[in-house]
Amino acid sequence: MFKRNVRSAAALAMIGTLGAMGAAHAQEGDTQKLERIEITGTRIKSVGAESSSPILSVGKEDMSIKQPVAVEELLRGLPAAYPAIGPSINNGSNGTASIDLRGLGSNRTLVLINGRRFVPATLTGTVDTNAVPVSLLERVDLVTGGASAVYGADAVAGVVNFVTKRNFSGIEATTLYSTTSRGDGKRYKNDLTVGANLSDGRGNVVLHIGSTRTEPVRLGDRNYAGTVISSRTGLPGGYSQTAAPAVFQFPAPASATLSGDRVIDPATGLLRAGDGTTPPDGYNTNPPNYFETPLDRTQATALAYYRVNDNLEVYGDFFHNRSLVTLNLAPSGTFLQSFAVPIGNPYITPALRTQLCAAYGIAAANCVAGAAGTTEINMLIGRRFVEAGPRVYNYDNTSSQYTAGLRGDVPLLDGWSYDAYYQSGRADQQLTTGNGFSRSKVQQALRAFNTTSCSVTTGGCVPLNVFGQPGSITPEMLAFAAIPTFQTTRVDQRILAASVSGEVGVLKSPFARNPLSLALGYEDRKVTGGNASDNVVQTQGELLGSGSPTPDRSGVIKFKEAFVEANLPLAQDLPFVHSLNLGLGYRDTDFKTAVTSKTYNSWKAGLDWSPVRGLRFRGEQQRATRAPNVNELYAPVVTGLATVSADPCKGTAINAADAGKAGTLTNLCQQTGVPTGQIGFVPNPSASQAANTSGGNPNLGPEKADTTTIGLVWEPVNTAFSATLDYWRIKVTDAITAPTAGQVVDSCYNPLRNPGYSLNAFCQLIARNPTSGGLSGTGFSGINTQSSNQGLLVFSGVDVGMNYRFMLKAIGLDAGRLDFGLQLSLLDKADYKALPVLDTIGYAGHYGIDVGTPYTKRRFNQRTTWTYNDWTVGLAWRYIGESTVQTTGAANNVAGKFVKNYESIPDVNYFDLNVGYQVLKNLRVSVTINNLFDKQPPIVGTGIGPGASNYGNTFPSAYDVIGRRYTAALTASF
Repeated sequence: MFKRNVRSAAALAMIGTLGAMGAAHAQEGDTQKLERIEITGTRIKSVGAESSSPILSVGKEDMSIKQPVAVEELLRGLPAAYPAIGPSINNGSNGTASIDLRGLGSNRTLVLINGRRFVPATLTGTVDTNAVPVSLLERVDLVTGGASAVYGADAVAGVVNFVTKRNFSGIEATTLYSTTSRGDGKRYKNDLTVGANLSDGRGNVVLHIGSTRTEPVRLGDRNYAGTVISSRTGLPGGYSQTAAPAVFQFPAPASATLSGDRVIDPATGLLRAGDGTTPPDGYNTNPPNYFETPLDRTQATALAYYRVNDNLEVYGDFFHNRSLVTLNLAPSGTFLQSFAVPIGNPYITPALRTQLCAAYGIAAANCVAGAAGTTEINMLIGRRFVEAGPRVYNYDNTSSQYTAGLRGDVPLLDGWSYDAYYQSGRADQQLTTGNGFSRSKVQQALRAFNTTSCSVTTGGCVPLNVFGQPGSITPEMLAFAAIPTFQTTRVDQRILAASVSGEVGVLKSPFARNPLSLALGYEDRKVTGGNASDNVVQTQGELLGSGSPTPDRSGVIKFKEAFVEANLPLAQDLPFVHSLNLGLGYRDTDFKTAVTSKTYNSWKAGLDWSPVRGLRFRGEQQRATRAPNVNELYAPVVTGLATVSADPCKGTAINAADAGKAGTLTNLCQQTGVPTGQIGFVPNPSASQAANTSGGNPNLGPEKADTTTIGLVWEPVNTAFSATLDYWRIKVTDAITAPTAGQVVDSCYNPLRNPGYSLNAFCQLIARNPTSGGLSGTGFSGINTQSSNQGLLVFSGVDVGMNYRFMLKAIGLDAGRLDFGLQLSLLDKADYKALPVLDTIGYAGHYGIDVGTPYTKRRFNQRTTWTYNDWTVGLAWRYIGESTVQTTGAANNVAGKFVKNYESIPDVNYFDLNVGYQVLKNLRVSVTINNLFDKQPPIVGTGIGPGASNYGNTFPSAYDVIGRRYTAALTASF
């Protein structure tokens, strides 16, 4: 506390001193008042402000070509942005939309609206960009580099600042309709914006309301995605072992004669070996899943300001959003959980009963149907409840945030201004599920001796038939076993901030005409987050097919920060020095949680040199930080699912002859939990999903990132051409990371990483299914992947930007003008190391189990727009470079190789065409064709990447899976 008081007092004293300097300068200097502006990337307001950080702006031309219904869609295709959670993520979505700059993770990208933070929508600290009103945007600024010294935590990969319209006056109404060339995926969007100036321009009020509704596109609606294709064979496969009819597995002693997967032969009624490669022995999960999730959204926004005088302007804004997002997953089922079933169960046929009695050694006297057959046998049952239809996850998201502030010129201090505001935001999410089923109710329903009543009749129990063909489970059976669930999440954010900005006249270089510019400020931010859910959701394995349970959690994170930013012109208007500026920044942070308190800092130092007008060199070195979020700190340790395409201990990969023999794979598999009776019969992970235990760590500290940007800006005088070239490098140390499940498995069983097949530290993170010896199922911890501050990320690359406006009359054509724009990103390095003892995984140019979505080395967007009188025609070219399957990490697993054709993805080109026409003075029509040539996504099968991003036999969030889309919009302005 004493240290903080000293720093605060010093800052106040400094403000007072600088104020006096500013006053002296005001008395001596020119009294002419010039407009000072604040640009994204700095808090300093100055005349002709420029940034030493690379800034990319997305303007109205880009928005008109894309015709997005959400800003996530607009930014997802930018070369500096990578796929994040959005409508193209189904199984793995949290019902929001987010942004991921540089592929470093959405939690390392800071999202602002008009230069101020927006309340996070999740416990991971990410903002739901569905809350941003597209029709109200003036532009979107992207600072692609660390900016923590200016904006605080989370600005590691960069900042996305949504800038809304200011001083809007009149009425603007827009309606949009969109559909694909196949007639699905329809979209409807309607917006109304009303604005008015007040008191001869002293103030302005803007009100905006909008509604958006989109319809889903299913995997089954596209011919290349309707069937799961195994990335390991190139053939239909990779099916789920929870099927219809059921797949069974039997523990000892039955495993001696009924090993591996077993299915009931409808012709004989007896169990036979299941192959798991083709239906009905395996289940094709693809058809009902969504390629594009539906959205039903309502937005309301209000912006206002009123300038009382030069020294006082009152301003405020209000953002409200409600969005309903629905996910569709394949039908639920028992997912090879272990159940106790009496041998007298009425749905066990006589032939099957005889076979089971022999396998379990049940005496003939007890091997009878009905109440006399009380002997219970344990079996793992994989029965898909296809009769119920898909699992449905409904996310109801609501966010509201208001800001009230004061700003203006500091009295008596020429060139000094202040800004102070209070902000309060709240985000709520309610998740309800449909077509989910209770494990305990299924167990109750299996303990039955007749078809009309259960042994325990509580709750109106109806006996359940898991032994029949599809259709054998009746609506009455489903109604009893069904169990709806709910979860709620709430995040509150409160910010109190104040800053001053101006010039210190007495601090001035003898070679420059402008003095030192300063910005100083203080921010107090408090984030409170937590979730609550019903008992079903909190109980491990109770909601069948739900993955990990969601125990209640809550936590508070507090930040108290003081910052200073300075820009000193070193020289101006000298030979070979048109301007030379030094930029500095420093931010001191106190970070507190319930169990820890840390003090750390971030800083920046930049140089901006323009040898002649039109050419500018810029460079900046920054220390950025990211504080752990509520989920990383407070998430309970739970067991869920992770992607593992193959088990090194599966089937004949191990043999009984090596049982107990040190230094063999078989012995290591036994040490990690393969029962002796299952040697040679261990199944592959069902649908490439393995049990995975993970959770929070309350002792986590902040990440540190050193970011470097070096580049140039070329804007030749008296031309309409501009170009930028920037090298960037981001190195994150103390990164909050965890090894992937694939890395743990690979580091344990791969002889290249564990030559002696010893029970190393990674092997000790693996616990197997005690019944099957596999990695799928429930009731055991599986693969443990806990978080720590031991990660390292090093990313680097080059960005190129070009813009040119060409008037066609220069070549004798009275035909308007052409505008060209190019944004090119070249990724040089993207290295990830979750733990010091793990190999570095090279993301650049690769995709795979550990890498995830393709990190292509070359990506660009090129835009050409022709404008003539009332016509505008725009063509956007999106290029995604080639990539290959990862060469480090889990790709080297002894499980085998991928299909040759699936080990690489060629480059992909997409074209979007837009035509706009001003029909009347107040009416404009715009038509867009996205994916003009109906380009199909690259096919790489399923299982070659994480399940959240690699499904439908491709990477839906990286490539266009929808196909050609037509969009028409009408805009009326009055």
